[in-house]
Amino acid sequence: MSDPEGVLLADYIRVLRDQLETAQQEGAGRGVKFGVGAVELEFEVTMTREAGGRGGMKLWVVEAGADGKRSGGRTQRVRMTLTPTDDAGRPLSVTDRLPGFPR
Repeated sequence: MSDPEGVLLADYIRVLRDQLETAQQEGAGRGVKFGVGAVELEFEVTMTREAGGRGGMKLWVVEAGADGKRSGGRTQRVRMTLTPTDDAGRPLSVTDRLPGFPR
């Protein structure tokens, strides 16, 4: 089976993580602090099976409304909630601490 036009689910989450890290780095030293709460994602996925030595399965995020070839049981809508944390397991913030109240 050929790979569908889409993004691997792991790559999709990796990009999200990278973007949150970039926002956090860009916010360092800024006066306003934003905490990041739960991140809710909703997308359509399709599963492919790999043949060969390693075998296995992959989940692909596909464009909504993509061609009808992926209709039926192979494409499913997935809703996922992620809670970003830092290395110590604390809630993530995208800037440093606020030195005082904004005026």
